[in-house]
Amino acid sequence: MELGEKIRKARLEAGLSQRQLCGEEITRNMLSLIEHGTAKPSMKTLRCLAQRLGKPISYFLEDGAEDPTVLAQSADVLRQAAEALTEGKAIYAAQLLEQVSSPLLHREKLLLMARVPGSDLKMICENLPSLDEELLLRAQATLISEDFSRCRALLDACEDREAPQWLFLMGRLHITQSHWTEAATCLETAEAAYPEAIPLLEVCFRELGDFQRAYAYACKQRR
Repeated sequence: MELGEKIRKARLEAGLSQRQLCGEEITRNMLSLIEHGTAKPSMKTLRCLAQRLGKPISYFLEDGAEDPTVLAQSADVLRQAAEALTEGKAIYAAQLLEQVSSPLLHREKLLLMARVPGSDLKMICENLPSLDEELLLRAQATLISEDFSRCRALLDACEDREAPQWLFLMGRLHITQSHWTEAATCLETAEAAYPEAIPLLEVCFRELGDFQRAYAYACKQRR
């Protein structure tokens, strides 16, 4: 069984929705990608998921998903490579990085490779996983703290602008600027994944003078 399948199976067995499992540490969009096998979690994310699911991390690393021994060895080699780079031993660091084969540590390996003089930065960037998970989390935090210009900058940096969380956050940001039409467009698309968009849509259509649609969303809240 693949890693994503194991996480989904454990989540369903625990009776948790994706949103309940995510908490504040991971976006629901990223969890969905992980469960469908189109993205791999970092070790930090995997530890968080394992803890929330009440499973030891080894449960998710068995059956070929990732050998714990190989993972530990790779982590130690990465540490040595980082120390070598700090000491100016770039050639030795590059040799060490060639030994790292752990898929779960692929991102960390690439970031260290980028510090080796002469590395193919274009290739490294193309192989790095998306930063959207962290960008969306930061955007959510800046929206809460009302740092709207930084929130917009973070959302603009995201790659997937069709993800429900991106649309929901952008819709909320548009509301703070009284951009009611743009907010409604984003929130309607995100509504299926984010029911909390419904009262916001009522506000948007009321401000736009579309009282029929505002009333429809007001009724939705009473269901």
